[in-house]
Order: sequence, then structure tokens, then C-alpha cells
Amino acid sequence: MQNLNATMLSGAHVVNDTLVDKGKTNKVHDSYFILFSVALFLYALLGWDFTVQESFIISYQVYLVLRFINNFGYTICFFDFLVFYSAMDTLLVPLIGYRVYNIENQLARTWGWYMRVTQDVYFGYLIPANLALFAGLNFFTRKFTAVHIKELFNQLKEKAKGKSKVGIVLTVIGFVATFLDNGGSSLSFVFHLFAMLKYVGPLYIYFTDVSWRNMALYISMGVFLVQAIAQGMFGEFVMYLILALMVVSVKFNLRFTTKLTVFLVGIFLIAILQSIKGAYRSITWKGNTINGVSLKNSSSLEVFGTLFLNRLTSTEKLFDEKVSFGIYMRMNQGFLISRAMDYVPRVEPYANGETIIRTIGAILVPRFLWPDKPEAGGRENLVRFLGIKQRIGYSMNIGPYGEAYGNFGAEKGVLFIFAFGLFLSFLFKKFMTNCYKRPTLILWGPLLFYYTLTVETDILSTLNSFIKGAVFVALLFWISNKFFKTSM
Repeated sequence: MQNLNATMLSGAHVVNDTLVDKGKTNKVHDSYFILFSVALFLYALLGWDFTVQESFIISYQVYLVLRFINNFGYTICFFDFLVFYSAMDTLLVPLIGYRVYNIENQLARTWGWYMRVTQDVYFGYLIPANLALFAGLNFFTRKFTAVHIKELFNQLKEKAKGKSKVGIVLTVIGFVATFLDNGGSSLSFVFHLFAMLKYVGPLYIYFTDVSWRNMALYISMGVFLVQAIAQGMFGEFVMYLILALMVVSVKFNLRFTTKLTVFLVGIFLIAILQSIKGAYRSITWKGNTINGVSLKNSSSLEVFGTLFLNRLTSTEKLFDEKVSFGIYMRMNQGFLISRAMDYVPRVEPYANGETIIRTIGAILVPRFLWPDKPEAGGRENLVRFLGIKQRIGYSMNIGPYGEAYGNFGAEKGVLFIFAFGLFLSFLFKKFMTNCYKRPTLILWGPLLFYYTLTVETDILSTLNSFIKGAVFVALLFWISNKFFKTSM
């Protein structure tokens, strides 16, 4: 920490192993983004005839995107990603729902996928709730500036020397555990944690001093992409890739325009991936034939390649009503929140914190002492706050916003979301504090915070996964030191 304090006093920060003056950084001052967003708000309000709520949502989303891109490579911007993703999932995409895919739209009416409460009621809760999450998350994390992070990674390079074998072992264990992960067993999450080592291992290798570290990272990511394609499960790979890039990019001093370009290309590719996912799973999971493409004459990798290239060469189909509606359905968390807002308290009274208390109890009390305690996954919230009693064939969760509303209503729900963000910020602070004591711990950040960086996961799943992940990582560090006489 002495090096860190000296760096802070000198007003310099670390870039690619050398200390440089802060004035040479490519980071743009946040005030420019605020001014641009204010100007966009006024233009949307006065020039495009949007309402105050709609103008705020557009300008706020743009600000969060620019802020995330700007901080990428200078801080561990996990929560910058969370607030950007939250606004997109619960504000911007629902706005499209109100404007385009409303009850008057035939597709939305056929699928029943339209917002269930009025626009003023919905945004009257979700806009303050998003701002509360932003405030809570930044309460502690704002203290970890680019100066702190650069010094931490300078220490990481020293600590990671000679740990390429650790990286290889972790990668192999993770790759093998992927095939042992049985979603139906009681040890499923344990296997899942071991499987996630395949993303931690390459980071260890990348930050060592071996000459082949770049190649190891590229090859491992390529193998895991092929594995994701074979399983038809792309979300996990994409999410871990984004989180890993947040860590890796700290080694570089990238220009804002470079990061903006990469971001736009990434969004474009994710949109293509989302648009073909339904067809790909229909072919590979159900054995169907779509436009002459099937498993009868092609492998799953060839099916994916064909669908991806076809969509890439005909991007105008992304704007086809059916294709864009499919993407809209997958990205509109607001639909489920609006269902909860329509159901509670009209049918089901507010829970008044009952599910939150049960969540805390479920985390603290082992299952053998409480056999029927709530299970992670949000099933009980769907039953209670949406009235969905039958099991459905796909993942669905009302997330923290829906659960907060179902327990406390709009005003108290906003306060709870602030407290929830504050708690996540506290966890991040403790994590970063320990990283300065053991710099290689930063490489485990994607594994620990994976489930906290979404608004589609219930509070029990979020906290349960972090706690189990922290215990898992602590055990691995202890076992490595105790039995193998090597520090991770």
C-alpha cells in the first residue's frame, strides 16, 4: 500500500508498467458526457416531441453507455456495466414496448408480451429505482480510482510471475468440469463453480511473463466459444468474455474512440447472435429444419456458422418486425416487472419484506435444517407476485426491481433498491481491499460478481451465488497454500 499512496501523492498512474503523468491519459472527463446528455435531453424534449420521462430515459441511457466505455480500461467497471445494462433492460427497451410493441401491435398481443401498466405508473417507479441503484453502487466504488487500479495491476504483474502452471491447471479443471456439470443434481452449483475456472485460468496465464500468454488466451477463448456453440448456451460465454475484457483492458491505455468502435461492433454482433438463437436452438435442440438447414447434413458448428453468416450478410432482417420482436422479448425485463406491478396489490397484497427475510434465512440456514427453504431461481417470486403456478419451459425471473416492488410498493421499493446497491458496493469494496493484499484475487472478480451484474436474477440467487463463490475461492486459495505449498 506504500507504493499506492506514493503514486496517489505524485498525481501519476501506471500504464503498461511505467508511471506516466495523469494528463497523458486518454480518459475523457465525465463532465463532457453530462453536458452532452443534458443537450440530448433538451433536444429530445423540444425537437422530437418526447415526454419528459422518455427524454430522460434516452439521455440517461446514452450517458451510462458513454460512462461505461470511458471507464473501461481504467477501473474495474463491473458496476458501470450493471447500471448501463439495468437502464437498457428496464427503461429503454420497455420504452420501445410502449411506443411500438404495445397492446395495439399484433405480435405483442398474440404473445401477450406487452407492458401491463401505464407508462407513467411504470416509469414513475423504474426511473427513481434505477437512479437509486446508481447512487447505491457508487457509494463505495467511487473511491477506487484509476490511480488505485493501475497500481494494483502493477503489483499483479509481479505476483503473477511463475504462475502459468496454476493457470493451465485451472483451465483444464474448468474445461473438464463443464462436462460434469449436471443441472439436476444438488451439487450443480459446485460443478458450475469448478466449470468457471476455465475463464479464470487463462487470465492467470495472460498476466504471467511467459511468451505464449497471448496465444493461450486466444486459443482458450476460441475453444470455449466452440463449446458454447455446441451447447447452444451463448449468454454465459458472452458475459464472461465482457467481464474478462474489463480486467485485461486495464493493461492498456486505449483511446475513447477505439473503445467506442469496439463497443458498437460488439453490440451489433450480440444483436445478430440474439436474432439467430431461436432458430439455432430449434434446429440443434429439437431437430427441426429451417430454410434447408438441419443436423441431418451439418454439424452444430456448421449450423451456427450458416445462420450467423446469413444474418450477417442480410442485416436488414434485424429490422424485420418478427426478428426485432424476438430480440425485444429477450431483452425486456420490464415486461415481467410490469406484470408484478399489475398483480400486486390488485390480486396479491404487498409482502412487506417477507420474501427478503426468507432470502436472508435461506442463505444463513443449511437445507438439512430447513428442508423446504426457498430455492434460488426466482420460482417462488413468480408464483407469489405474478400468479404463475405452472412450470414454464424457459428461464424467467422478476429480478430485484420486481421483488422490491412486490414487497414494499413503489416508494419504499426505491429505498430498498438503494440499500441493495449499497450492499453490492460494500461487497465490491471488501473485494478490492483484499485484492491489494493478494493482487491475483482480482482475476477471480468475474467469477465472484457474475450473478450480481444483471437485473434478471432474484436477490436470493444474487447473494447466494456471491457468498458460495467467495467460500469456494477462499477454499481453493487455502488448499493451494496448505497442500501444494504454492500461492494462487
